[in-house]
Amino acid sequence: MTTPLLLARVRRVWAPVEPGADPRLWPWFLCAMLYAAGCAFLALRQAFASEYMLADDVRQHVFWMFRYVDPTLFPRDPIADYFQSLAPGGFAALYRFLAQLGIDPLLASKLIPSALSFIAVGYFFGLAWRFFRSPAAATLTAILFAQCLWLNSDLSSATPRAFFYPLFAAFLYYHVRGSVTGVLVAIALEASFFPPAALLSLGVLGWSCLRWERGPHLAREPRPYLLAAAAIVLTLLCLWPYLHGMRAFGPLVTFAEAKGMPEFGPEGRVPVFLPTWWGYWVGGNAGIHNLPTRPPWFLLPLLWPLLRLWPERFPFLRAIPDGTRLVPQIIGAALLLFACAHVLLFRLYLPNRYTQATTRVLLTLLAGGVILALLDAAILRWSKAPNDDKSFRGPFIFSGVALVLILLLAYPLLIPAFPTNSYVQGNAPGLYRFFASQPATIRIASVSDEADNLPTFARRSIIVGAECAVPFHPAYYLPLRERGLQIARAQYSDDPALLRQCVRDQQIDFWLLERKAFTPRYHRKSRLLRQLRLVAPQEELGLAQGETPLLKAPPPGSIVYEDERFIVVDVRRHLGPDEPLRASETFFSTRRS
Repeated sequence: MTTPLLLARVRRVWAPVEPGADPRLWPWFLCAMLYAAGCAFLALRQAFASEYMLADDVRQHVFWMFRYVDPTLFPRDPIADYFQSLAPGGFAALYRFLAQLGIDPLLASKLIPSALSFIAVGYFFGLAWRFFRSPAAATLTAILFAQCLWLNSDLSSATPRAFFYPLFAAFLYYHVRGSVTGVLVAIALEASFFPPAALLSLGVLGWSCLRWERGPHLAREPRPYLLAAAAIVLTLLCLWPYLHGMRAFGPLVTFAEAKGMPEFGPEGRVPVFLPTWWGYWVGGNAGIHNLPTRPPWFLLPLLWPLLRLWPERFPFLRAIPDGTRLVPQIIGAALLLFACAHVLLFRLYLPNRYTQATTRVLLTLLAGGVILALLDAAILRWSKAPNDDKSFRGPFIFSGVALVLILLLAYPLLIPAFPTNSYVQGNAPGLYRFFASQPATIRIASVSDEADNLPTFARRSIIVGAECAVPFHPAYYLPLRERGLQIARAQYSDDPALLRQCVRDQQIDFWLLERKAFTPRYHRKSRLLRQLRLVAPQEELGLAQGETPLLKAPPPGSIVYEDERFIVVDVRRHLGPDEPLRASETFFSTRRS
């Protein structure tokens, strides 16, 4: 086959299909799903690289679900109770169902992201097909979306935000398709798994009530209003149990309170109030979205409005049907909720939750069209060149098109790490096994980062940890912070009375120490100490107070576990017979009374 005929056939392959035509989509869909399977395989290989491997946010949102496996775990644990109260109903029900099937929460957190990726890519293929009316464009866009899913930590987190992509893609597909049942089911699932996604979908439905022919005006037909009203009622019904459960820990932090808390400052646990305009409104947790550069094709959608200005040169975009109305609807919904989240700061969670993931969805959708439009324009320009130039440029054009497509498909193999997941590997299996062998009622004190892994790997309660120290509910966080301050002061003190008081107040059974915990620079390594030092900078937490801290050289008889990195002290043995309380017993007896 000659080069001209080959290029002409290439253009026909990705050309939009005429309305009413019914092309065979399954081969294209199969290609997209096979690519998604390859990406999922790479993700699973990472997740199962070690027995003690987990996604970062599992240590917040999933660890407490071991209660579904053993109801005696984490008894009267305020950390577990808090994150259980924050779990949306559908999210918790899914993990409970899997636990009943014998799949424990840690294993489920490794399997769920891959399953969600197939759902997301499948619906995104359908959305792109409805949007471009081109099977090739749908396949390319779905492949780019598969890459996007694994180039950030949202999906791999296996937390509520991981469900945004499949459920929002499903909503957009049914919305473009005009399926009322599909839209309502998708919104109900969004409200049950990740409520911000439901609010975004309501925003899209609200903007769909507008028409833009000859200027903006409200739609005359009643259907969009009835659908929006039904979706609002359904969302409220699904959110009611979730909102009721969140009241267990009192009201959210107010704007004025947050402004005075270093935890929301530039170096805090949740940096919101950044010093620069760009940091606050664009880059931080309150910002829209930093300009994404990974993958590099994320920048191509910026050309979309420019290419639409020259339909003769870029006929691929000119052939796109009315589905382009979806783009301003998504943008309008995201910006509206971003503004509302700022006005009601923390009441609608963080503002960037309404723009960052939405930006990825929108940019991926438009990127596929822009790439094919540019390739199509290059072939079209070659076809209009003089015959002498055609024979010379033809092989170069064909090679260039093939090279671009190959690079797009092979992009995950060209970067240092793919998938880009936030997996954390536990490196202290002996420590986990030791604590797992202790009664479920024990309470562990530590300022080490390793403490964050203990609830998941050892299934035992910690008193405080950096990962769980989120400052959104003062009734939860302020007592937690005080416990952390008391533990940090006691660990570096040479005063036996201070240590005894801490053990009494916090009902501590074991104290986990790193061997480097008393070195001068340790406070820079410990996330918890860094956060606590923001609250009490004058105390120099993490540095020895007085002569020799009592816990720096505990009596050998009080050490119940040690390895190259860690020492575990039984505080009852360490304090000796003068300590009148058995921590576990007294804690639970006082709580029962």
